[in-house]
Amino acid sequence: MGERTMEYTPRMLDAALTARSAAAAGMVLLKNVQNALPLTAEDGEALPVAVFGSGQIFTPCCEAAMDPWRKVSVLDGLCASDAVKPDGLLSHKYRTWALEHPAGGEYPLGSLSMEELAGCNRAAIVVIARRPEQTDCTLTDSETQMLRSVTTAFDRTILVLATPGFVELNDAAMACQAIVWMGIAGQEAGSALADVLTAKALPMGRLPFSWPVSRTDFDASNAQADQFVGYRYFDSFGAELRWPFGYGLGYGTCALGSVSVGLDGTDVTVSAEVENIGETWPAAEAVQVYISRPDAAGAQPVWLLDCFARTKLLAPGERETVQLRFPVTELAAYRESACAFALEEGYYDVRVGFHSRGTYIAGSLRSMQRAMVRAVTPLRLDAPANDRVRDRKAAFTYPGEAEELTAAHKYAIRISPRNLPKRSRKKGRDFQGCYGDNEVHTLDDVRAGRCSVFTLVAAMDDHSLRQLVDQFGFCPASVPGALGASAALERYRIPAMQLAAGSEGLCLTKEIRGEDDEIIRRQYTTAFPSATLLAAAFSPDVCRAVGRAVGREMQEFGIHLWLAPSLNLLADPRAADAAGRWSEDPVLTGVLAAALAEGVSKYGAAVLRHGDLPEDAAMSQSALRDTWLLPYEIAAGSYRAALIPSGTFCGEVLGEDSPLVRSWIVDSRYRGMFLADGERYVSGPQRIDLERSAIRILKLMLDIPK
Repeated sequence: MGERTMEYTPRMLDAALTARSAAAAGMVLLKNVQNALPLTAEDGEALPVAVFGSGQIFTPCCEAAMDPWRKVSVLDGLCASDAVKPDGLLSHKYRTWALEHPAGGEYPLGSLSMEELAGCNRAAIVVIARRPEQTDCTLTDSETQMLRSVTTAFDRTILVLATPGFVELNDAAMACQAIVWMGIAGQEAGSALADVLTAKALPMGRLPFSWPVSRTDFDASNAQADQFVGYRYFDSFGAELRWPFGYGLGYGTCALGSVSVGLDGTDVTVSAEVENIGETWPAAEAVQVYISRPDAAGAQPVWLLDCFARTKLLAPGERETVQLRFPVTELAAYRESACAFALEEGYYDVRVGFHSRGTYIAGSLRSMQRAMVRAVTPLRLDAPANDRVRDRKAAFTYPGEAEELTAAHKYAIRISPRNLPKRSRKKGRDFQGCYGDNEVHTLDDVRAGRCSVFTLVAAMDDHSLRQLVDQFGFCPASVPGALGASAALERYRIPAMQLAAGSEGLCLTKEIRGEDDEIIRRQYTTAFPSATLLAAAFSPDVCRAVGRAVGREMQEFGIHLWLAPSLNLLADPRAADAAGRWSEDPVLTGVLAAALAEGVSKYGAAVLRHGDLPEDAAMSQSALRDTWLLPYEIAAGSYRAALIPSGTFCGEVLGEDSPLVRSWIVDSRYRGMFLADGERYVSGPQRIDLERSAIRILKLMLDIPK
């Protein structure tokens, strides 16, 4: 089969539109002075722009292992726009340079006349790029020199950061009039960026991580694995930031109007009025609600995100009142001595704003006495640790905060026993094993209602049971490029389930070749934005849409399970898998990861998975429960499969039968199946252990559409 023109299917086009809109929704406008953005046509003519930086050609869109059906570079996206016109000669020079230097590097600007380029173009765009696997977050000498040359010649320079996350920006970078964090934006990266720069799509992204001035600030924040992660450290210890967590600009400007806090039964309610006070552009905001707990000892972060909601797109002068609510129990913190989450005596302050350092104390709730609100399974960690204690005077503050606090405490709403849910005394029965009827059954019998899944498992012999459980994911996949499969057990009519990897979509072989090396079939998968960029959208709806698009590709190519992005917190952007993590905040991570899984669920199952766990870190149970396990507990109900971390954590070897995993199953009410990338069990499994695992696997098989 020779070369042929690619035929776009409706699924491919729909997925491309989803990837493009999701990428645009996540891109964050960090700086915009002197009306540098947006770039709009003038007198009906496209605005001439000069584009610099090899990242305009080598635009990173996904992890190296992925091979999507197309990749739109920054230059290609700008050339396709009818609002801007990249300088033709400069673009040609960069394209030629890229062909001659496929390994990358910056084009030598010494051969260019910057004055001539500035005279022919109304603006300059500089693209700084890093691939997902690149952990260097400093600007190179050549990049710095390029920025100095461009900003000296042009009085309207836009810096585009096509990077997994944080980059240490020097004076040359900050001299640009506008800065956009583009992130790892998927296969439609260039088109999505062009949409944002030209106001075809309005910038609405908000930072899912803190952006300090220096990369060394992450060394301080990560000195200990405790509750002080990301903004919980930076804001609590008063560190200097370039931009705080949740920050982002728009072309319009929104402001908070009236805000209020109340109690409705067992829920805390928050009402916030948002108005677009700009005069020209529509705008939307992400309303963020933070809580501050009673903390005389300084062991708690100064505030932490509890919930968030996006406004609709508001026209200039338009207002919207956003209503949010969350259970009173979410105010509680873990008390190791009681093995429970507890409300302490004191004031719980509710802060509303548009980023972690831009909030207003909307109200306060007062607990008159300690109250245990949720008991959890006791844990014994071999490496107990004490969390850092903050100096209360060092925390970030702002003018008027003390007055807001005084007023909120004066009119604080008391939390009474009727505002707390009744504590359930019910305890699930321990699994006692499966009991059969001495008949041979198949999975088809279960589908037809002729027997239960318990009866089928009871009828399975030990060898088949071990094949189903122990070999899950380790059998050869029938889908080219897939990660693995489960065992197909013909005797019981149990089919193989196909498993695919890929943080930005399905990682499959694009072109399948026959024995004579001719292409016999193609698998066109889509590269969607990275988890970090999806998190920047602060929108569960965006994540569900991406999940649905991935799910449709799973259904088309016969994939049943997808290793979705990691739920590990983005504590350090220099981590090798930083682009595959959602956020430094556990609530944002858990809520958006759950939404992605919900989108996939109609077609298959996303796998809840970890990243690299800090094996040697000493972590307190408070840090584990209140912070590091929180995203997994939030997302547990939306996932039907989870990957067991390999190795050890806090001195404990992890497995499906380990105390930490069993505790998570009980406390989060997880009902899905498990996979393992190593040993599934800590100790040799008995038949009852295999039966328990098999039941979870077969229930998922029954749930996934054929």
